[in-house]
This record gives sequence, C-alpha cells and structure tokens, in this order.
Amino acid sequence: MDASKDATSKDDDGCCPGNGTEGACEGGARKRDRAATEGALLDAAKLVFAERGFDAATTREIAGRAGVNEQLIQRYFSGKSGLLLAVVERYWREESGGCDLPPPHEDLETDLARFLHAQLKHSWKCRDFTRVVLARALVDQAVADEMARTLSQSRIPCLLRRLEGFRARGAIAADADLANVAAGIATLSFGLGFLDQVVFGRDDAGICAMVGTLAHTIAHGLTPR
Repeated sequence: MDASKDATSKDDDGCCPGNGTEGACEGGARKRDRAATEGALLDAAKLVFAERGFDAATTREIAGRAGVNEQLIQRYFSGKSGLLLAVVERYWREESGGCDLPPPHEDLETDLARFLHAQLKHSWKCRDFTRVVLARALVDQAVADEMARTLSQSRIPCLLRRLEGFRARGAIAADADLANVAAGIATLSFGLGFLDQVVFGRDDAGICAMVGTLAHTIAHGLTPR
C-alpha cells in the first residue's frame, strides 16, 4: 500500500475522512456550542427581565449581555416569549427551592416552621424575577402551566416526603391526606413569601408570628388522636 496515501487517509486521531466520524465530531461540537449559547442567553434574559420587566426588555439587550447574535433568540426560542418560558422552565427547576431545605427536625411543628421560613427567604431572594413571571402568567398560559408543573413536581413532593417520614414515626395520623396537606402548605408558603412579604410589605415580625401560628395549628391537626 502507498504509505503517503495511507497517511492522508487518516487524521491525527485515526479517524478516516469520509467515513462519518468527522461529521459526528463536528456535530458534537455544534451541540456543545449551541448549549453554551442557550445557557448564556438564559442567564442574560433572567437578569434583563428582572431588571426591566417583560415588556421593556429587548432581545437586543439580552443578546448583547450574552455576547451573541440577536437572531439566535428567534432561532433557538422563537422570540422573546419563548425565551421567557425557557428561563421559567430552568429557573423554577433549578432555583425554586426544591429539596434544598433545612434538614428535617424531629418535632413536626418545628419542621413546618423551618420549611415556611426557608420558603420566605427564597421568595425574597427571587422577588424581582417572580414579579415578572407572575405578571406574564396572567396573559401567557404556557408560563402559568410551567409554574404549576414545577410546583407539583418539585416543592410539593419534597414536602410530602418529609411529612411521610413523620407519619412513619407515628407523629402524624395514619388517615391524614398528606398529598393535599403538602399541596396546601406549598401554596400557603408562596402566599406568605411573595404576597405578604413582597407585594403587601408586611413586617417581618408579623410574618414570623403567622408562621408560628400556622405551624402550630397544622401540626396539631395532624397529630394522632
């Protein structure tokens, strides 16, 4: 065999041009590049939406902060609305609190209070972007559906597992409907964290008093008789 022919038939990694491997390598690089670009756009969009609101935010500014071509927003997300939805999908999945909560406490009332306080802290931290998402959810059903989906698939299951642990130890009545209890507490925590704390501006002492009363009342109602 002609050695020079053989040398030119393979690249430095031993991949033969024309056998499909080059295309696969290039395709993998393109996928990585797109993923990195999408991530940069999502990060930039979250900041711009939080600062300016949905209507005032522009795709030009978002692309500029991300350091990419503005046209990629249309290509990857079908425009500004699609970009916000993508941010919501990632934001609520990664930052909604999920199971990133204080370790379970042995006492049910204390554990419920700690859960509510953790949600209050998170709601305050995320208040600017939450304002934008809620306002958009009123006119964009896809955003509303994503918020509901994330709540039902992350925060509620996390709380439900904590409550089931207490029931397994005999601290909660066997017939308690924990699925609905978890859903109710999760909804309540959002109301306290965003409405009372951010929208209504209730003072910290008043909110802490409500948390204590609610934790005591719920724990008392779940205790076996």
